[in-house]
Order: sequence, then C-alpha cells, then structure tokens
Amino acid sequence: MLKRGRRRVLAQRAGAVLGVFAVVAGIGFSAATLNSAAPQAPADGPNEGPATVEHALGWPRVDAPPQIPYRTWEPASTAPPPAGRPVVDIPLCNQKAPLQPRLVDLGARQFDPETVAAWLDQARKVLPEVTIGAATPNPTHTSYEADVSDSRGTGSIRITLARFTGTPLENANDALWETGDCEPAQRLVLNGSVVQLHGVRPYEPFQSLVQVLRVYHYDNTLIQLELRNFGSPDVRPDPKQPGFWERFGAGRATLPLTEEQFARLGPAIAGVA
Repeated sequence: MLKRGRRRVLAQRAGAVLGVFAVVAGIGFSAATLNSAAPQAPADGPNEGPATVEHALGWPRVDAPPQIPYRTWEPASTAPPPAGRPVVDIPLCNQKAPLQPRLVDLGARQFDPETVAAWLDQARKVLPEVTIGAATPNPTHTSYEADVSDSRGTGSIRITLARFTGTPLENANDALWETGDCEPAQRLVLNGSVVQLHGVRPYEPFQSLVQVLRVYHYDNTLIQLELRNFGSPDVRPDPKQPGFWERFGAGRATLPLTEEQFARLGPAIAGVA
C-alpha cells in the first residue's frame, strides 16, 4: 500500500491492473482529472465538486448485469484526502481477471517513443482545451506518462500495451470486469476495433482517482490509457531509494478530463495504432 510521506511508488502490475500507483527511475507522472460531477453521480463515478455543463458521451453500455458492490469507498487513515476535500461516494466491486491469457500482458510490452508521440499529437488535436505534456518512459519502455493540465491543476495519463489472441470483441467481453467496475463499461465499435471506457475507481493514497480507456485494436494490440488525478508535481526522487520516486502530493480533486473528453482519445488513438 502506498502511504503518505516517504513511501516508494512501486510499478503497477497488470495482474492487479490499477491497485498500485508507482513509478521507477525516469518515469514521469502525467495528470488527469476525474469527471466533473453532477448532483447525482453514477454508480462508478464520484459526486465531487459543483455541477458543471458537459457533453454527454452517448456510447452504449455493454449489455451485461451490473456487479453488486461489497461496500463503498472509504479512505485509509494513513493517507486520507487533504483537509476540505470531500470523500468520493463510489461503490466498490470485485476485479475479475480475464479467462483468456494474453500473449503479452499489460505493462510487459515494450513500445517506442515515436508511437507515443503520434498518439499524443492526436490527443492534442481532439483536446485543444487542455495542455498535454511530453511523454516520459519508464526505464524499460513498457509504459509512458504525460501530464494533463487545465485551470484546476495537473493530472496524468499512463499508457501501456498488451497483445491478445482472438477477436477484439471477444477480449473486450472477457475483460469487462478486470478493472473492478460495478456498472458495465461503455463501448464503441469501429473499423474492427473496440474502444471500451470503464468507470472511475478510487485508490490509496490521498483518494487517488483513476479511469481506464482501452482500445482493442484489430491487429491484436491492446492499448490502455489510465487517466489520473495526480501528475509530475505530486512525485519527487526518494532520497533513501536512489532511482525510485515517492508520492507526496495529493493531486487535484478531480480528473482533468470529463468522461466525454477522455472518450475522444479512443477513436483518435485507434486510427493511428
């Protein structure tokens, strides 16, 4: 578990998908915001902050029964949200690993800076209202991170890849509950690829917020984007662990992209994958 202060940020394992937030030497954090909240939040989203006008996404949800929550999120006493930040009211449901093993799991496949640069160029075109920073790789080039900023602060996007067998639709169905959603994901099918948007999930420390967007590409590449409410301003080198970073900042209260904004990245990236 990550805690306040001098706690190492450990690398995320694909098997746990989103349970740990970490970075090793050389990894840069990027910022992402939680969706702007309306007075009534959906099952997989927080009721946070004042209501704002935003565009509805309009993607259909996968036709599957929702999961039954086992409890509602409560922050740990060791690393709570900052004073004055409301605690998000998000139900928690079980993570279910895919039944079909992947050829290469998330976070284990190397990819090159040129590919990431092309994706971020597309992201800047479809999201001109925010600032997207340069991507920074981890030492093994198996993940890249970039800050995402607006007037309310900085978050980040983390990009990882995998390889799967079978069809994109089969794999999207197989991994429907991998991120611990309670409501079925929203999905867009286009040109043989499947884009799947999952709900916002809370984690330690500081009530960290993460939302996952996946592109199951027709060439059997899985591209995962993790939108986060913390970024490079919230980490620093760990003086006791050379080559590692420690998380010390709580990040922003919300993700830097609304649901509709984040969803724009799916078709944009699928087109250049």
